[in-house]
Amino acid sequence: MYDHGTERKSRLLTVLVLLLLLLFNSCSSTQQEDNMALMYTPTYKKLESAPLTLPTEVAGYSREYELLGVENFSAIIHAPTQGFQLGEAGIFPQEDDNPWVIGKSDGTQKYRPYYRTNPNLIPLTSGGRYEVSFRYKVLETPDEGFETIFFSNTGAQHNNWVEQSIFITDPAGSEGVATMQAQLKQYHDYELVMNVVSKGSIAVTDITIKDLKNNVVVAYEDCKKYQHTHSLMLRGDGDFTIRQSTIAGGAMSIVTTGWTKLWTNSALVTLPKDTIIVLEFDYKVLKNPKNLDQLGWVRIYSGTNTKLDRGAMAIPAYQVTEGHYTGAVKTGTEDDIYILEANFSGDVSVERTNFRVSRQITVPQSIEDSPAQKLKDAPYPRLGNFFTSMAEWVARDGSGSAQGDTPWMSFDELERRLALSDVVVGMHAMYSTNDPAASLRLRALNPNIVLLPAFETHVTSRDGSLPQPQLHQLSNAEQAFIAGIGKDWYLTNAKGEVINAQDGWSSIPMNVSAFCPYNEKGERYLDYWKRSAVDLHLADGSWDGLMLNDLLTRGSNLIPGISTKRKVDADYNLNKVKDETPLWITEMSTAASLTMLRSLREKVGNDELLISHQYLDSVIAPLVNGAFLISFNWSWYEQQDPEKFLETQWSGFLSDYQQMRKLYRDPSFMVLQGTAQFPEEVPENKREADEVDIELNRLAFATALLTDGFYEYDLVDGRSAPVFFDEMLVDKQGISTDSIEGKGYLGMPLGEAEHLVTNQTEVFSLAKPVLLGDKGTKSKKIATVRNKDGESKQFLLEFDWRNLSTHTSQASIGLSSNNMWKGYYLMPSQVKGSSGHASIFITVEKNKDLITTLYVGRKGALELSNFKIDQVDAGVFRRDFEHGIVLVNATNEEKTISLSDIKGRLGRSNLRRIKGQLDPATNSGRPVSEAVTLKAHDALILLAD
Repeated sequence: MYDHGTERKSRLLTVLVLLLLLLFNSCSSTQQEDNMALMYTPTYKKLESAPLTLPTEVAGYSREYELLGVENFSAIIHAPTQGFQLGEAGIFPQEDDNPWVIGKSDGTQKYRPYYRTNPNLIPLTSGGRYEVSFRYKVLETPDEGFETIFFSNTGAQHNNWVEQSIFITDPAGSEGVATMQAQLKQYHDYELVMNVVSKGSIAVTDITIKDLKNNVVVAYEDCKKYQHTHSLMLRGDGDFTIRQSTIAGGAMSIVTTGWTKLWTNSALVTLPKDTIIVLEFDYKVLKNPKNLDQLGWVRIYSGTNTKLDRGAMAIPAYQVTEGHYTGAVKTGTEDDIYILEANFSGDVSVERTNFRVSRQITVPQSIEDSPAQKLKDAPYPRLGNFFTSMAEWVARDGSGSAQGDTPWMSFDELERRLALSDVVVGMHAMYSTNDPAASLRLRALNPNIVLLPAFETHVTSRDGSLPQPQLHQLSNAEQAFIAGIGKDWYLTNAKGEVINAQDGWSSIPMNVSAFCPYNEKGERYLDYWKRSAVDLHLADGSWDGLMLNDLLTRGSNLIPGISTKRKVDADYNLNKVKDETPLWITEMSTAASLTMLRSLREKVGNDELLISHQYLDSVIAPLVNGAFLISFNWSWYEQQDPEKFLETQWSGFLSDYQQMRKLYRDPSFMVLQGTAQFPEEVPENKREADEVDIELNRLAFATALLTDGFYEYDLVDGRSAPVFFDEMLVDKQGISTDSIEGKGYLGMPLGEAEHLVTNQTEVFSLAKPVLLGDKGTKSKKIATVRNKDGESKQFLLEFDWRNLSTHTSQASIGLSSNNMWKGYYLMPSQVKGSSGHASIFITVEKNKDLITTLYVGRKGALELSNFKIDQVDAGVFRRDFEHGIVLVNATNEEKTISLSDIKGRLGRSNLRRIKGQLDPATNSGRPVSEAVTLKAHDALILLAD
């Protein structure tokens, strides 16, 4: 019997379960918000506090070098007389009692030369009349014959041949003397060529070429000459001679007179896989009539598939008379025969000697032995550089940012400038495979330099106009990383379209979530990312760590609507439904960044430097050694107008820096990039600093001196060559320079930066914390205060903030006066639990109000507490160093600094200006004995005892 009561109970139970599920969903946290499928485990909060499992042994990487071979061209062999050379079918005798050159061919090819003259060394007069004679022995009966002719490549192109020739068809065993007289045509490139027409073998000697007009023998070959040559380690081909070296330290040199190549003999020199091979040699440019900026190129190629190769740094020529080449290139990832080859252009004549081939060997290194330890003791000014392109591209034209009729500067000059930095970050990925010798060259100039290539994290870049690069064992590091990315790892929308994919260069967000699918190796993107970071960049020991691009703790701005929409079309969970929320993406992205950092730390421990890029972020700070801030002065200028300075943005940076510096792993550092401001179009030909650059740099440079950061100024961006202003390098006489002797002229700081605040009066304070966000209003006026003085005054704002929930965009404090926007402060973090303290200031005109408003985005709640406003005279900062003082006026009005304030609490003496070159009016070299007036948003560096 069917029980209707049981049916009713079952239906009731089903309804109850559905109601409970609905209730659970409605109460879900921001991590999952509307969809249980979007759970991310573990959460960023757990990852922040979970202990790290670090290696117990040294996990960092450094390098040593093993010499594989030396070539000084001192080997002596029987060789062709100068002006003669073997052809592809020729064999030159090596025994003292054997004077015969042999020509031999199996008939698979026609007209194979076995001996010939070099027209550059034995020039034959156009229209001249010559006689040729030689002795011969037929060793193998030819099926067609042996031909000797005068050949002109130009004449051949016009089908205009010399009629006379020698043609031998004798059978094997025949001997004799062959002679001809020939009339040359009106061409200047004649050479004598001796061919095996098809199959057969012949021996010749006593080759004589006589100029009949002048009755002079112009060439003679008896096969009894000796010459210096290369050892068996190298093989060579092309137009070259070997002679006594004119290069210091060289015994013999190879001198090229046309196209030449040298390559390693794989039978004697084994180049292991996954190994950096270093090539060094000395050279002297003899002729460069076309003013080429490169003498030739170097590469590694596969002996089993010569189409697969990887290029090293080209051989520099621009402004070079003598030089030393140090290049390196990494062999492939597979077992193969690898050959190192150096090619030299036919348009130059170059002398070279002292060839050395070495391999780089990885050795362990702890962070205590790293050059990074020297950063803590680096004297001031501390110099850094954000260098995003290959050096040879930058030297030529700033990689497109400094175009001109000639190269911008020589390669050596570029690297000399670069080596003046204490730390270089953002180096192109290709350095790891195609020019790891940059580490050798730069450390030779500056042994303490720290070098960090860039590595992508949440976002990868690719050229949509090109097909996905095909991975092979000699792909460069950039190609190898992109080619190894699974096609399902790119973030798509609900329609399956890759987000932000364009026809040209595109930045593509990756699926960094736990929903990212596995590839055939059982890896998801984050697994592949960690393996690639080590294999491509760290394991060889060339560098000191990595700069990690776009290590996000917020949703990527490449996702449309990430800050404004309730749900966005970013299909992380691959269900083809638009169900992801910005809040979930923010927390998931934060968790992904922490996962990436933790996994890398658990591989390399604390023995490799890791720094973040672009953001100051307290969430990831404990896992990194510092940060690089791109164009850190960009936000100081409204609409990138150098005349519209924003005091709140400047003071906000300094406030955030003071908060963040305590959170980083030791050894810690920041690199600060100052840049020019371009309100309209970014130039493509900027090679020199102008007056605006001088002023922009001085403020940014002096601001960096208020911190412990490493500073640079780029004329355009990371493609620009290092440029030096008056204040950066100063010699012992107080004169600006661009040499290494001027580094660190200020010495070490004698204390922290001081904010000169006077006439301080509190005009507002919050009685209790303000809470704003989530279900309530999105903005709240905090205070309105008025400047009642008869002159403009600064107002100093201080407050604490704490995120009560995760935000879809950064919460901010907005400042306005006289119905005009005056600036803002952005809370550095968007995730729940983050907190901080800020101190900012703004100048308010007389009899004007200052209105302070708190803003939050679509989602997120914030607590503002301990908020107060003081009316002050402020905005001037100073800092003492062993040998000088920095003064900064970070306001929009002139400031006069008294002599006592300049001398400070230490009572500094012998105050004097730097003697500069770019700005001699400011940096006049004169003593300072009275108050100094600084223009609005300007600075001054003084020397002092």
